[in-house]
Formats: sequence, C-alpha cells, structure tokens
Amino acid sequence: MTARRSGAVAVAAVVATALVVVLLAAWAASIGPADVLTGTGPSPVGTPTDTASASAATGPLLPGQEAAAHHPPGWVRTAALLLNLAAAVVVGWLLLRFVVLPLTRAGVRLRRDRRQRRRRVEAGEEDFDVLGSARAVARAMLADAGAQREELEADGSPRNAVVACWHRFETQAAAAGLARRPWETSSEFTMRVLDLVDAHQPAVSRLGELYREARFSEHELTEAHRAEAVAALDTIHRTIGHRTIGHRTIGAATGASA
Repeated sequence: MTARRSGAVAVAAVVATALVVVLLAAWAASIGPADVLTGTGPSPVGTPTDTASASAATGPLLPGQEAAAHHPPGWVRTAALLLNLAAAVVVGWLLLRFVVLPLTRAGVRLRRDRRQRRRRVEAGEEDFDVLGSARAVARAMLADAGAQREELEADGSPRNAVVACWHRFETQAAAAGLARRPWETSSEFTMRVLDLVDAHQPAVSRLGELYREARFSEHELTEAHRAEAVAALDTIHRTIGHRTIGHRTIGAATGASA
C-alpha cells in the first residue's frame, strides 16, 4: 500500500469513527433517558384510602401515559446536548483539516500557476529553454547521478534524504547555468528543469509527491518511502536527455545498459 493510499485510509477511518460517535450520541440522547426513567414510579401523594380509591377508579396507567408522567432530569438532557455538540465539532474539524484546506490549497496553486503562465505569454517569453541549455543540464544531472543516489541511500532520516535528493536537481541545474525565474518557487523550477531534460513524468511526479510528503507532513517517513524514492530517481536518471544528448550517452553516465 502506498503512502498516499495509507493516508487516505487513515483519514477515512478517523472520519468514520467520528460519525459513529455522533450517531451513538444521538441515540443515547433520544432513547437513554426514556429507558432509564420508565416504571410505575412512586405512589401518588395522598392518603392510602385516596390512593386506593383513585387506582380502583381509574385503573392502571397505559404505557404512553406512564412515559408522559415522567420526564428526564434537566442535567441528562444537557449532558446529551453537550455530547452531540462535541462530536459535531470533532467531525467539523476533521472535514476542515483533511478536506477543505487541502482542496483550498490546491485551488490556490492552480490559480497561481495560471497567472504565471499568462504573464509569461503576455511578456512573450518562451516556456522552454534552448537545446544547448537542455543538453548542459542533462549532462550536469547525469554527472552527479551517482552521488545523488548515494546521498539518497545513505544512513540517516529518510525524510532528510528525500528532501536533499529533490533539492539537488536545482543545484545541478544552477551548475549548468540555468537560473530560476523570479516568479518560480523551488519546486516549480525543479519540475521545469526535469521537464526540460525529458525525464520520465510518472517518476518525476512520484518523487515530487515524496518530497512534499517529507517536507510538509508530520508523520514519520520509513525505509519504504526511501526505496520508492530510489526507484523513482533511477527511472529519472535512465530517461534524462533521451532527445537531447542521446540514449547511448545516458547508458554510459548511469551505468545502465542501452
């Protein structure tokens, strides 16, 4: 099971648990006091003769009349209401934390990317660099491929290793003379660089997901995450520069067979 799928399952489990709490609270509030307080109750106030006479005259109370004759204490209704409110607050927080905020951030990023793309078009700038820059970046990445992989596999925290591996692409591009544009974030620059050298897009996307998980999540990353990152990095190295410097050069640089 991937990290994304595991996170989705955990969120679903938390939300389901909170919904169960709400249902149980509503159930307790609706039937608990009535069940607890059912029964004949104390004898009516009055003399024994009056009570016996009244009972003989009117007969036993019907079930509906017994329930109407007894009311739950006010503190029971208050406690049930507070329990319902607390459960509703928990569910609301979970929805806000795991649904509303992620969707809002994704929408903000999408709008920002569209504005940046529109500015580039209006300024007459090309969305791609010249072939010479692509070749230079591809060669710089392949020259550093072995060291980058060793750093990712080195002992230490998988979180730090994945973050350092992703940032190393930016360093490689800068060493080849490719500068980050003023409006680009670090991740946007890295994605543009990897697209420039024709890196395998699914592998780039997976490594980017692992980087964001390592950079911004609070849970611990495991060796399984590191292994996924190594596999994605190997695929990226194998596919770098297929159309810019040739497949044979890539095989020699990475040690992979053509």
